[in-house]
Amino acid sequence: MVEARGAEAVRDGLPRPAAGRLAPRKLWLLAWLAFLPIALACAENFSESDTFWQIRTGILTLEAGRFPTADPFSWTAAGEPWTLNSWGFNILLAVAYNAGGLPGVALICAVIVFAIFGLVLLLARNLGASAAVAAWLLFPACLVLIIWFSARPQLMDYLAVLFLVIILRQLLDAPSLRQLGGLALLITVWVNLHAASLLGVAIVGGTLVLAGLQKNTRRRVGWLSGALALALLCSLATPYGIGIFSQITQVKAASTVITEWQPLNLADPRELVPFALGLVALVIAARRREIVLSAALVTSLAGSVAAMRIIPILFLVSLPILMSAASHPVVLRYFESRRRMLAQCGSLAVAAVIVLVAINLPGVGRPDPAVYPTDAIGAIPAGCTVFNDYLVGGLVILQRPDVRVSLDSRNDLYGADRVNNFMRFIEKGDGDLAERLSGADCVLVPPSSGLARSLRADPRWKLETDESAAALFVHVPGT
Repeated sequence: MVEARGAEAVRDGLPRPAAGRLAPRKLWLLAWLAFLPIALACAENFSESDTFWQIRTGILTLEAGRFPTADPFSWTAAGEPWTLNSWGFNILLAVAYNAGGLPGVALICAVIVFAIFGLVLLLARNLGASAAVAAWLLFPACLVLIIWFSARPQLMDYLAVLFLVIILRQLLDAPSLRQLGGLALLITVWVNLHAASLLGVAIVGGTLVLAGLQKNTRRRVGWLSGALALALLCSLATPYGIGIFSQITQVKAASTVITEWQPLNLADPRELVPFALGLVALVIAARRREIVLSAALVTSLAGSVAAMRIIPILFLVSLPILMSAASHPVVLRYFESRRRMLAQCGSLAVAAVIVLVAINLPGVGRPDPAVYPTDAIGAIPAGCTVFNDYLVGGLVILQRPDVRVSLDSRNDLYGADRVNNFMRFIEKGDGDLAERLSGADCVLVPPSSGLARSLRADPRWKLETDESAAALFVHVPGT
């Protein structure tokens, strides 16, 4: 993880690597490869409920040749209109699943994470950072980012925002139709993989405003105006067209029960630290007159205040400018003086991650056993209508397409009120059980929940399996 910058020889006014040192391009490649084990570590197990029903939805889309427009998975919302916000990503997961099961899905998402690391380092290099400093800063940053790097369509948002920043910086520096074409392609692919491309439109708009405020960039306003119009137009290039606006509003309104949709909580260090670093990065970007990065940081800072799910985007955009600022001559001299020590420490850190990945390799793609009751799901009688907990619904949809769930993590389908009512009933288990469970043949809920306690004492229900993650109850015929 160490770059030889302090001992470069200078000849003919151009820097040359000192004898025996790697060329800068190879150093950056080495820095990127060092994060391959960490990308693989992100694939070890699944903890995101959305992943499972997204795979099944992708499979259903491939088999039918069209994506569903009404709910095909539940018995509580069967036939109700359902709008997909990540149909392209669903198909990507389905292709990976058909090729290699859940391990295949995990590995394709690890590739995406590895590409995200590569774009962070590429942007840092473009900003004049040192490969050594960039690598050493990215390593601890992964501890913050890894919780966000699950197999979900937000991965495409992280990748797309970094691509967008790179394209806009090129457009601001030397505009051409090539950059506009790249922008159009990026937004079109992004919105069909995950309907979050309006974030990109906001970044382009912010870049246009900031460019118009500075004399030396006002000549680019025309190009940026075209880029904004193109980004907005390409955001409508989905099967839903202008419906993307109401779709995003619907998802936001229905997801208030989800932690990551909550407003920024500065009392939580996991949110405070990235947000504070984003503010620092914005100050640095503004002082350097980095218009595109400033626009991206302002947009993601505002988004993070509204919903904490934007925090990883803010952090990823902040890292390259922080890496560049940290590549100060004083720091570089220290790195050069400790070159051997840092190289050894970096090698040991990478080796440690490799060992951990190798040990956990059999668990790649495994649903988190602390959350998902795989055995209990397998024990559900064929054709059963299941009353289930929020988190397990997605895995039931994937593993048991022959049964119907009562609830899963498609909040935009069920609505916040229905989700809250179901979760409250599971937690307390009160009221008229016969009425509340009308239509259900099986119940799959956490064993410590109030509903599980009530069903244990109810002769109309038989405890079929009891795991740490869930208890399965089957209705006794004739009762």
